[in-house]
Amino acid sequence: MAPQLQILSNVIERLKNIKDGVMGHLYGVMYNNTLTVLTFSVNISDDIECNINHTTLQLYMPAEVYLCGILHIGECEGKLPDAFQDIDITDNPLFLKYARDNSRIEAYFYIHLKLEPINEVKIIDESDIRREFIYIRLRGSLPVTAQNDNIIEVLEDTRKKMASGKLGIHFPLRNAFLFNNENSSKEVLLKEILEINEHYEGNINVKRGIVRPAGVVDAVNANMLLKLSGDRLSEDHAKFAPVLQYIKRPFNSLECNLSIDALSLVNLSVSSADLYGILVESLCRNIKLIEYCYENQLKNLETSMKLSVPIHFKPQGFGHLLTVVYPNGYSDKQTMEYRESLHRILGLDMTKPYFRYGNAVKFYNDSQGDSILINPHEAILQNDDTISSNRKVRLVQGLYAYHHYMQENFDDNGWGCAYRSLQTIISWFRLQGYTEIPIPSHNKIQKCLVDIGDKPSNFVNSKQWIGSTEVGFVLESLLDISVKILCASTGEEVSSLAPELLHHFQTQGTPVMIGGGVLAHTILGINYDEITGDVKFLILDPHYTGPEHLPTIINKGWCGWKSKEFWKKDAFYNMCLPQRPVCI
Repeated sequence: MAPQLQILSNVIERLKNIKDGVMGHLYGVMYNNTLTVLTFSVNISDDIECNINHTTLQLYMPAEVYLCGILHIGECEGKLPDAFQDIDITDNPLFLKYARDNSRIEAYFYIHLKLEPINEVKIIDESDIRREFIYIRLRGSLPVTAQNDNIIEVLEDTRKKMASGKLGIHFPLRNAFLFNNENSSKEVLLKEILEINEHYEGNINVKRGIVRPAGVVDAVNANMLLKLSGDRLSEDHAKFAPVLQYIKRPFNSLECNLSIDALSLVNLSVSSADLYGILVESLCRNIKLIEYCYENQLKNLETSMKLSVPIHFKPQGFGHLLTVVYPNGYSDKQTMEYRESLHRILGLDMTKPYFRYGNAVKFYNDSQGDSILINPHEAILQNDDTISSNRKVRLVQGLYAYHHYMQENFDDNGWGCAYRSLQTIISWFRLQGYTEIPIPSHNKIQKCLVDIGDKPSNFVNSKQWIGSTEVGFVLESLLDISVKILCASTGEEVSSLAPELLHHFQTQGTPVMIGGGVLAHTILGINYDEITGDVKFLILDPHYTGPEHLPTIINKGWCGWKSKEFWKKDAFYNMCLPQRPVCI
């Protein structure tokens, strides 16, 4: 029986940005006779050197996500039987045709050497994935000893040992253990091991009322346990006396502990026996990526070898995680060529960074100590009256942190609102990977303005206000970016700048700082009716002095939509619009 087909909505949205006449590959997870397509890659032209192909790309994805089909976008040529040869996840590979002019999808399964049309294709979203699957993050340290640059051979041998069952897994959340018990008759389901109940919905646990912060990924932690003792010898095992051979010669020795950080995307109803194999596969994928990283380093004899570090990413618009391995300490400049290859094969925008260190995802269990909220505006429900055919809604693109009065035990109540708005803007550039500079303190901001000659020396450690112009100066100095300034002589004129703000959020997507009189705010979006001229502003208010409690912030209006009456009629306003750099 042919499997059922589901396609993640993120795949459909990404396909709209790919040029016509391109062939590619599909990747997904197969479970319970249902194939769920999660992502795709595109073939790179022969004149572009790319270190990654459609088969190696599978290693970057969580275990259980495999190459599952062929993709044709627009009119393109390709021999399907040859293209299907690398697909192992299913006996019925998928063939998907996508037409950009009308966004039409045609889907076929390749059954008995024939393309059979699929009558029903179900489009799902990320919440559907979270209800059925969960990420498991396997971490640990793998001791490696190599000689005379045979690190690749040693890693290959290590992979084989791990695949042979010399691995145990510990789930600290429930203090549960999983071993390679091939002869065990007891089968346990993953949700029983982790005691997940029927209320589990990924980012939201309804029963407990827990809401995961935006930009944070939920994953079950698992630790590696390495088998150190040998197997007991059987009675009929041949016994030999040990033989030692001593050879006196110089050699280079490398001893290190490799950092393992492997992901699996696992169905909640998977059995313990299958789960063990999935986690071992995730470890082997991780080690294989580390091998590739060392191979690339060995090609450059001018630089010393660095330990390889796995990092997880979730590019904007993707519905799944990717794992990339970089040499420890490499700068963004040193990884640029590698990142360009990833952008090209994944069909990503070549003007935005997706795989810089700053783009790495945060996991919920690792970020519970972080007090600052990420993207609080995502908790706001749109009212029906804000949606019509005439209205255009544009919001900040990506992630930012909400900075406001009294954070970090620093009392800036009454004078630090523009400083906090500036910190929010810089957090956006950090979380999008454009910069690695830390969030500047008030003192650092003041010193910057003194250093560039905008303020006298006694400005440092004062409680003097700053405005949008000073915010622009600091952004230009610390981030080396350009800014655009918009001016309104009265609060009523702010609404007339709606078309320019709409264009800004559509093309730049950065938070906007607005200062007027004695107050400063951050604009996160705009809702504009082009016919009536009615406009609403999504405001993040830095004057909040309370704890990082999302319901209070939303219900009390510290983050929310404001009408044009929000701006004082007798005050002037200047807006600082940071411009996004064009880079990857």
